[in-house]
Amino acid sequence: MQPGRHQEPTRRPATHWCASLWLPLIALLLLVSIITPGKATALVSFDFETPYLVQPTRQVWDFCIVPHAGEYHVFYHTVPQQNLHAANADTIWHAVSTDLRRWDIRGPILTSGPDWWDEVAIWAPDVVFDDQSGRWAMLYTGIATGMVQRPCLAWSDDLEIWEKSTANPVFEPDSVTYFWSPSEAWSSFRDPFIFHDGQVWNMLSTAHLRIGGVPGYRRGIVHRAVSNDLENWQDAGVFYEHDGTSGRSNALESVQYIVRDGWHHLFFTEQDPAIDHHPTSHMVAADPTGWTMAGLTIVDAGWAPEIKPFIGGGGADIFARLAKDQDPRDDTWFVTAKFDSIRFDPGGQAPVVIPADPLGPEWPTRTGTVGAAAPTFGDNPALRGDPAMNIEGHGWFGSAENYGGPLSMNNQPGAALGDTATGRLESLPFMVTTGFFRLLLAGGDFPTTCYVGLIDDTSGLLLTSIAPGGEPVLIQKFWDTRDYIGLTVRLVIVDEESGPGGWIAVDTIEEFAGASPVVESGDGTNREIPVSPVTGLAAYPNPFNSGTVIRFEVGGPGRVKVEMFDLAGRMVWRSAEIHTAGGEVRVTWNARDTGGRNLPSGSYFLRVIHNGIPVAGDHITLIK
Repeated sequence: MQPGRHQEPTRRPATHWCASLWLPLIALLLLVSIITPGKATALVSFDFETPYLVQPTRQVWDFCIVPHAGEYHVFYHTVPQQNLHAANADTIWHAVSTDLRRWDIRGPILTSGPDWWDEVAIWAPDVVFDDQSGRWAMLYTGIATGMVQRPCLAWSDDLEIWEKSTANPVFEPDSVTYFWSPSEAWSSFRDPFIFHDGQVWNMLSTAHLRIGGVPGYRRGIVHRAVSNDLENWQDAGVFYEHDGTSGRSNALESVQYIVRDGWHHLFFTEQDPAIDHHPTSHMVAADPTGWTMAGLTIVDAGWAPEIKPFIGGGGADIFARLAKDQDPRDDTWFVTAKFDSIRFDPGGQAPVVIPADPLGPEWPTRTGTVGAAAPTFGDNPALRGDPAMNIEGHGWFGSAENYGGPLSMNNQPGAALGDTATGRLESLPFMVTTGFFRLLLAGGDFPTTCYVGLIDDTSGLLLTSIAPGGEPVLIQKFWDTRDYIGLTVRLVIVDEESGPGGWIAVDTIEEFAGASPVVESGDGTNREIPVSPVTGLAAYPNPFNSGTVIRFEVGGPGRVKVEMFDLAGRMVWRSAEIHTAGGEVRVTWNARDTGGRNLPSGSYFLRVIHNGIPVAGDHITLIK
């Protein structure tokens, strides 16, 4: 038997692109957004989000990943961080990402009740697409009074709005064969894993055999049920029975069954009451009948694994699991989902976990101790009793911090490197487009040794910088870089100060367009930059062949001209200066340089100069 991969719906066209965590090209594409003229739009954005799914104030528990139409959809149940009890897992949530780092949490999509079969809690969703009905199906664990567990079903047309099936509960275990009863507390039939084997749907669940008659004793198993329509399930017996020399009553939770190059893999978490931490276990054989606990290996310290293909392939699969750490302030646990990669060597037999680069490919140059410790996970200073940093998201750069998150092997919550740590980060190159950056900044008042700067990509010279002024927590600032519009540059974050107060913290550096930002002047004062007098900048056609017309609106009288640059930052053409009373301006460019020579195919950057000041820019593409 070979589990089928969850297929994209044939009725909905999808555009796929490779989202492998380690591919720099894809990460670069994610950095750059398309300009929307006249709106406050982030263009180039650098942040420090790491491959975790974090739910503020709640613990993320059993989940599934659904790659669909260029996005990753994750469905999961949650428990309040301060009130950890399985009965409080009364909601299934939905989050969406394109890179498994930056998440749009779209809110709860299913809640427990009001019907008796899931009136207490709902756990462990698994989502598949059903070609027969043309809908998405979610199998989940419904929890009734006494924590009695049964498989239940919900349907959706769009992954957003879900409706519970009128057939619920969709499977009722036999109380003689299985250690399960509607009146027996914690009767176990949970954590459904769904796959299609080419003939029928299969549902694998955590369950127990009843050994020795009633009441008897329990034996941990993976149960199998089959269905043609996902609503009517028939008992297909034991898929795997715990055959260890000890702990045979332990539950085998959160099963993942996959086949790679003819090898059958079973991933699970063995719920052993004798230990506090339950890692991801694994068995492999040429056939499921060959699985044995004698050959069990531990894959990872996280639990409740999920393995799915990356969008677009890439030679490895997603390996996700739950990861937890303890809040030192009150000893509660925060639980997240962590995403890495996994491959199977040699020839599909042995799983090898490949940790994701925490900083991602956006920051390829890292020196000193601060680069090894970055980025910081969560509000780490608050965990040790310092003021909250006002971070955006769950990841940021703090040169004095030393905590990379659960399962990161980078110290523990609240840990610090201190002021003596030094080093620097440099980003991928990019072109300055609008002339303003928004960022969050904190740190010591050392403008020449602790700062964020722009360096010329060709010469490596520092062009301009912005520094914290002794702020203890992150403060939003706007940075005027208009003198460098059209240049190819790199961002640099520098901490070269090892004395007291020698640290810097940064979060969310993004190019900014539209509204009137307040920027720092060289004398330490602030000034407001007027709204750009030019709006609606666009070129048509774009891409173009022999020529294009550049259009924009000018808000009042003045002098305007258009300049064109190649991607190396060299000016190749400049229009004549136009005196206008305001309104629409059109400038035609025939794809030639200032000497009248034809320019080669490629991307070019245009900027508009108003009264001698760069005020707007855009990219255009020449195709021959």
